[in-house]
Amino acid sequence: MSFSRPFDRRSKADRRAFPRYAVDLPTHLSVNGASAPCHVVDVSASGALLRTSRRLGIGDRLSVDLPHCGPTIGTVVRLTPSHVAISFRGLLVVSKLRDQSANA
Repeated sequence: MSFSRPFDRRSKADRRAFPRYAVDLPTHLSVNGASAPCHVVDVSASGALLRTSRRLGIGDRLSVDLPHCGPTIGTVVRLTPSHVAISFRGLLVVSKLRDQSANA
């Protein structure tokens, strides 16, 4: 897994509360006990953008298996034809992921 510098795809008027980091992370998600492959595209302390073929809906609760963090609970907040945006229940320590992945 590699981290790049933080980026923000939105206008200055609509900045995110936490920096988002581009990642290249294949993993799995779980919804109602059913596992499905997914790919984490970017991550921040408060959420992530996933690519998956699993059909999900706004408000679905899921678990994403993040390296060095284990299963992380999130809620689907936005859907596009190719991606799923999730919000985490708590804040993720992104620097821990970045530091541990750099040492791997």
